[in-house]
Amino acid sequence: MLVLLLCLCALNISAQKKRKKTKLQDFSITYKTGLKKSGTQVFIKEVISDTRCPEDVECIWAGEAQVLVSVYKNGKWLDENVLTFSTKNQDENKTWLAETLAIPLEKIKSLMFVPRPKSGVKTPVKSYAIRVDIE
Repeated sequence: MLVLLLCLCALNISAQKKRKKTKLQDFSITYKTGLKKSGTQVFIKEVISDTRCPEDVECIWAGEAQVLVSVYKNGKWLDENVLTFSTKNQDENKTWLAETLAIPLEKIKSLMFVPRPKSGVKTPVKSYAIRVDIE
């Protein structure tokens, strides 16, 4: 009986060593690349609007950006969602991303839409990204 118990303990320890957790790292969501987690991918489909204050200007209002993102599961379109990037929508965006990609909400430190506009310069659409910082 003791030998059987020791064998079961050894098998359990061996199985636990093989189940290494993948360390989640900072990532960006763009038009071409997004995080692929559990078969789910998120991509920027369209920048609907960007009224954020240019980085080289002082503004009364910080502005906001609205981005349409597409969600794919195992290569097939699943859903679309409009994310609004402003100071009041940060928690809502984090919650949506955590649920969509099955990431623990507390692991998402910040979600930012980059780059910020510059006055007099048109930002190429393909250069936009959603930067996700992970704790």
